Amino acid sequence: MHLGILLNRVFRLEGNPLFNYIAEHLHEIEKLYLILPIEDLSDAASVKREHYHKMVESFVSNLSKSNISPYIVNYDKLGELSADLNLSHILVGRDIMSYHSDIYDYPHIKAAFQKQGIDVIGQRVNHYFLPTKTLNQQQKPYKVFTSFYKANRKNIISKPTKNYQLKQLSLYAEKGTNQSHFNVNMNNNIERQARKAWQSFLNNDISYYQQWNDDVALDFVSGISQYLAYGVLDIQEILNDLLDVYDQDEANCESFIRELMFREFYYVLMVYYPETAKVSFSEKYRRMQWSNNQTHFDAWKQGQTGYPIVDAAMQKLNRTGLMHNRLRMVVSQFLTKHLFIDWTWGESYFRKYLLDYDSASNVHGWQWSASTGTDAVPYFRMFNPIRQSERFDSKGYFIKYQLEIFENVEEKYVHNPTKYRNELLEKYQVEVGKDYPKTIVDHKASREYVMHQFKQF
Repeated sequence: MHLGILLNRVFRLEGNPLFNYIAEHLHEIEKLYLILPIEDLSDAASVKREHYHKMVESFVSNLSKSNISPYIVNYDKLGELSADLNLSHILVGRDIMSYHSDIYDYPHIKAAFQKQGIDVIGQRVNHYFLPTKTLNQQQKPYKVFTSFYKANRKNIISKPTKNYQLKQLSLYAEKGTNQSHFNVNMNNNIERQARKAWQSFLNNDISYYQQWNDDVALDFVSGISQYLAYGVLDIQEILNDLLDVYDQDEANCESFIRELMFREFYYVLMVYYPETAKVSFSEKYRRMQWSNNQTHFDAWKQGQTGYPIVDAAMQKLNRTGLMHNRLRMVVSQFLTKHLFIDWTWGESYFRKYLLDYDSASNVHGWQWSASTGTDAVPYFRMFNPIRQSERFDSKGYFIKYQLEIFENVEEKYVHNPTKYRNELLEKYQVEVGKDYPKTIVDHKASREYVMHQFKQF
């Protein structure tokens, strides 16, 4: 067969199932073409676009060190390249949820190749479970995470690493050319950096995971989500490492595994209910009349709501493309509950900015906050952003670091500036409403409105 391998979002040399497939099927391959299609991120935030380009450059650089040169092409020219190469088969990652646009995902790509008469081979590359192996007794997906976790946790086991030689692959793969708009420059070895960072967390920090992972000031997280999103690290490698040290710290390792299983849970749901990327999982809420207040939405995006924990989180996202998971819950609940704006608006904004964007996790995380999803937070549970701030940034360190105007302000005032506007003006010459915005909505009034709206259903 004339086999093409799509490498996008599987940016690793080690533990790469695509390379392992080649090694196991060399006797069937007449021609081998490694292809790296480049996504169009023109509508993404520059911080995300630049990050994607760095990931690509690092991967291409690593390949070149093994004398492997992929064909690099824009996605809109992928069909032409496939025809020019006379491909009979194409190997594609079937479980990638992190593309910037859904036009690049497995169902769309599969349909396009089949239309060209090219046989498509789907391969697990970025998730642990096969969705069909996770179902309940009625052969339906679990809709409650706890049930999914209890039923499938026993199936997470240590597995041997992939066995292939890059030198062998380089001998079989045709030398490709760069036919894209993308200029490849040599870059840092991000795969090596990612593995080093993960090992450091595993060896030094995971013992504090349960205690500190919700403290947004410490930002005590592993940071592997972006590496999983780009396929720089393999989920199997991560789980193998956790299982290897499990007996040394069962509680923290299990807590981390549980979080990884949330990612698997949402992946399975997205496979079986792809329509929920655009509409509420709960059908009755598809008739909800959300607010279309553009002024409120702009204030949320720009971090100008008058609630410092929300504003600090959004301003950091806009600058860096990063946001702590606790803060994702806070800002998404604020948008969908306090401002009563459609969760799809927020989900789309996150897609443009988050470096670790994952469609399944992002969509179902937003639906959890909006109380429209499966296993979602009950609509009457509505985060108070001031209480969240006091609880998870008690000393105000995160707020002070992100919002310079509060850098030297006493901690008791930074969580609720509108309440302490007189003290802020007198002691720090900070005028609420001028130097920092007043709260754009009242928590109590917003809660009453949300309760009324949801009770209609």
